[in-house]
Amino acid sequence: MESTTIRVPMDVEYAPAWLTWVAATTSCLRALGIECDQTDVAGFSGYAFHLCISPDLCPSAPTMLDWDALNWGVRYLGRSTLTFYAGQCHSEGYKSELTREHCRTAFELAKSEIEAGRPCVLWGAYVPEFAVCVGVEGDSYLVKSFKEVIKQEQPPIPFDEINAPGGAYVLAFPTATGLKQLHADQHAVQRAVEMARTPSSDYAYGPAAYDLWGESLRAHKADDGGNAYNAACYAEGRRFASDFIARLAKRNEFAADELNRATADYTKAAEATAQVAKLFPFPGEWGKKVEDDKAIGEAVDALKAAKDAEGSAIKTLTKVTIMDWPKP
Repeated sequence: MESTTIRVPMDVEYAPAWLTWVAATTSCLRALGIECDQTDVAGFSGYAFHLCISPDLCPSAPTMLDWDALNWGVRYLGRSTLTFYAGQCHSEGYKSELTREHCRTAFELAKSEIEAGRPCVLWGAYVPEFAVCVGVEGDSYLVKSFKEVIKQEQPPIPFDEINAPGGAYVLAFPTATGLKQLHADQHAVQRAVEMARTPSSDYAYGPAAYDLWGESLRAHKADDGGNAYNAACYAEGRRFASDFIARLAKRNEFAADELNRATADYTKAAEATAQVAKLFPFPGEWGKKVEDDKAIGEAVDALKAAKDAEGSAIKTLTKVTIMDWPKP
């Protein structure tokens, strides 16, 4: 018997980004009629300002943040959010009947959104990354993902065969919102500052992450593939941050001087992290430690420059958060 296939009625164009939550969310919002790009989504959600490093440069770090906290940015861009997030790992060695039940619940949410004609965001498509669910086929997801960028096939994904460390997750966008732009801008600046202060016992966040990154490289503890992936993600994030703060400066003349200074600092951080990404191009060699001492020395210098620039930007944005913002 042939499986029933349901697809969303609109064309969903994948908006690529190393930060795949940003890519998938931007793709969905555009398909739903929101005029935005990856810079808008990364900036308003706060993802542009995420910086996290583990001692061995684990590739988990770019997704090691509070996903629920990202949703306010989506609402300010014009859509409500509906999330299923189990929070319990469903990947090789951790799967159970309970996590399979989580996967079923996540799938039912995605299916209901597809039936209503709306794409949604899925975590764990093929690898631990985010993708756009654009249809269902029987008990499987049909997605658009990073595989499209590298011209690989995107076969249906059975609902319980997602690779989801952290747990099954689906983010939907059921209705339009009408929140004020000024509130959105003020919230975005506050989020940028908050992202540098996220505590963790195992990972370093904000400017302090640059120190751990450099230490891991010098001690030859950094995984070559993980290092390359982190560098690509954070170079992109710093670029999103620079471009986004520049947009805020144009819209908010009362704080333009401060916001332009923060833009300049994030541009320096973006250039420095891009240098690290150039020294260690993705995909690197997974499972091998970084050992090129010449490249390590150059990368450590670049990371120091990035830390100084980003630290300066955060101090400036902190001043902006306590300024007297106009009433909307």
